[in-house]
Amino acid sequence: MITFSELLSLSRPEFEHPCEVAGCRLYEARGYRWLSSGPRAIQTAMRIDAPTSLVLPNHRAMMLAALMPSKISTVLDLGAGGGGFIRHVQSWEKAPRVSAVESSGEMLHVAREHFALAPEQLIHVGDAVDFLGRDRSHYDLVLCDLFEDRDSPAALGDELFFATLARRLNTGAAVALNTLPKSPEVLLSIVNAARQHFSGVGIAQMTELGNVLLFLQEEPLPKQELLRSRIAQSIYASNSEVLEALNELRRLPLGLGEDVSEGGCAY
Repeated sequence: MITFSELLSLSRPEFEHPCEVAGCRLYEARGYRWLSSGPRAIQTAMRIDAPTSLVLPNHRAMMLAALMPSKISTVLDLGAGGGGFIRHVQSWEKAPRVSAVESSGEMLHVAREHFALAPEQLIHVGDAVDFLGRDRSHYDLVLCDLFEDRDSPAALGDELFFATLARRLNTGAAVALNTLPKSPEVLLSIVNAARQHFSGVGIAQMTELGNVLLFLQEEPLPKQELLRSRIAQSIYASNSEVLEALNELRRLPLGLGEDVSEGGCAY
C-alpha cells in the first residue's frame, strides 16, 4: 500500500488531471488516484484496481471503531468526500446499509466520476450538523471525517454536535472521529464537548500524519484484550494501522459530563 508521503511526492503537474472541485487538484499515478486541496492535504484517495481498499492510513485506523459494536447493520458516513468509506464497508461480507453526508455537490460529482462511487448511492448534500438535526434514523457505526481544508470545523467543539449525534445511535454503537488539531487547546475543546454525551472516549494519535482519532461510545469502550481478539478474527488482522490505533488508544477515565483539564489530556 502506498504511503501518505509518497502520494504527496507524486502530486506533481505531470500526473495531474482536470478537476471540477474548486481549490482541489486531481492526480493519478502508480495505480492510485487522489484529490489534493493543498501541499499537505489529501481529501480522498483510491487504489484503481482495488477501489474498496482504504488508502489513507488514518482512514484505515478508524476501522478500529468497526470492531467495537457487537453487530453493524447501519453506517453513517459524515463527510463522505470521495466515498472511500462507502465503498469499503459495502464490500464487507455482511454489507450494512450506508447513509452519507457531503457538504459539496462538486465533491460528490467528482466521487461519482473519478472515485467509483455508485450512482445509486444516496448522498445527502449539505451540512452534517443540520442533517443530524433532521435525521430520524439510527446507526451502529458513525465514521466522521469533517474538515474545512485542514482544520476541524468549529461544530466539533460544540457539545450540541455530540448531543445530536448521540441521539442517532443504536445501543452499543461506536463513532470514529478524525481530527487534525492545530493545538492541544483545540483538541481539548473537542474532547470536552464529546465527554458531555459519551462515557466511552478513547484517543489515538497516528504517527505518520499527526491525526488524532477519537473513538466514542455511550458506554465504556471494550477492553483492550477483547478488541485485540476481535481484530485477530476480522479482515483487519493484518492491518497495521488498526493495530497501531489499538496500541495507541488512551481511554479517558472520567465520567459522563465531566471536562478534561489541560493536565489530564495526553495530547
